[in-house]
Amino acid sequence: MLVSDTTIEPTDFQKAVLAFRGTCNIANLGGRGSGKSVSLLFDVLSHTSDFAATARPLVMRESHAGLLELFNEAYELCIAAFGSVQRNKSDMTLTCPNGAVIQFTNIGDEASYAKLQGRTFTALYADEAGNYSPTAWAFMMRSRSNLRVPPGRRAHVHITGNPGGKSHSKVLKTFVNRSAPWVPWTDEHGQLWVWVSSNLQQNPHLDRDQYAAQLRASTDGNTALLDAWLAGTWTSFGGNMFDAYDPATHMLPVAPPAMRANYRYVIGADWGTASPSVAILFGQLRNPISYFTPSHPQGFRLPVGTIIALDETSTLASWDDLSVGTGAPPVAWADMIKEMAKRNGLRNCPQVVQDDAKGLQSETVIQLLREAGVPATKPFRKDRRGTWALMRQLLSCAVTGDGPGLYLTPACRYLATTLPEAPRGPLNPEDLDHRWSEDHALDAAGYGIRHFKTAIGKTGRTIGDY
Repeated sequence: MLVSDTTIEPTDFQKAVLAFRGTCNIANLGGRGSGKSVSLLFDVLSHTSDFAATARPLVMRESHAGLLELFNEAYELCIAAFGSVQRNKSDMTLTCPNGAVIQFTNIGDEASYAKLQGRTFTALYADEAGNYSPTAWAFMMRSRSNLRVPPGRRAHVHITGNPGGKSHSKVLKTFVNRSAPWVPWTDEHGQLWVWVSSNLQQNPHLDRDQYAAQLRASTDGNTALLDAWLAGTWTSFGGNMFDAYDPATHMLPVAPPAMRANYRYVIGADWGTASPSVAILFGQLRNPISYFTPSHPQGFRLPVGTIIALDETSTLASWDDLSVGTGAPPVAWADMIKEMAKRNGLRNCPQVVQDDAKGLQSETVIQLLREAGVPATKPFRKDRRGTWALMRQLLSCAVTGDGPGLYLTPACRYLATTLPEAPRGPLNPEDLDHRWSEDHALDAAGYGIRHFKTAIGKTGRTIGDY
């Protein structure tokens, strides 16, 4: 949407967004066509006025073509606001009459990020961040290390995004799940944030009926995506795969005090090198037990066949990025699995069900695990869609009490973190979104749960091969 040649007056929605710019970082996360990009540019303009000659805002988009469009829109807006502005297309800068310099750059890979090394910026504006690739998102966040301001001033961040993009789950985790829209909150780094919602009806500069018709045609019957783009809803798009998960129900403060002989054990594992390897120890109840905790003083009954994720281990490099592993070799991975079994009081390592891969000298990872004393096998068969359906059923049964359920303990941090975030695929809602790169704990869980070969009948009886 180009800026009007005759007015620079923000819409009511844009005014509401800009009301936060003095105190909060802004995640501007509405529907398509609601005027988010222009509100970001108004924010840039306000920043150049506030900081005057010391203003060095950085404006970014992932693609160069998209960046050039934003650059031209910003130039028009600066002309309307200041009367004149120096434009340097080779450097992608706009120099305002008061000395403020607005820098534009694409951010998509290490090379584009390297151009920012040694530079100082006073504000960061990331447009269309909801559609950034995981790599672009990581480098966008890393560019915050370039934000430096004088004492008494606040370095400002403003991010825009539409639901349904490549970073949909990142936006959910980082912003949407933190607070209700328009309600500020403080993140773990002490930064005050607000995320704001918007929809097409809040933009008076578009023919809204015609644009809505184009959105309906482009989504081709995908009602969840259409609703997300029209109304700016984040949680309905594609849906969360495991929407039945509720920590209040499924997270057991401690493992049930069942005798070890009352559990059937298996370890589900997902192997990775650049990505993390994850192993989860599961116990399935052979006999029903009653479970009492301070939050459940009256107790509740866990039926035969109940599956509990008791513990986990992983080669995760950092909790800041759940898609990157340490690259630990199979022998080290075997030691981690055996140590997990040992700390849970198991003298022998249970069977490990995990995917396989070629290792060194033509040996497979499973062969190397076996040589290291871990009884590893490949899954009987891979059926991701069927596995997710089984996990959803078990989570639902834990809520309804219609049969054995699936529960977790706090030791399973990786699984507990990704379970409520896992997005359905936009074109294949029975599987996870292939663009989501944090599915390793879920794959491990799927291998372990499928190994029990559990099916829950309508009567709640457990049927299967034990």
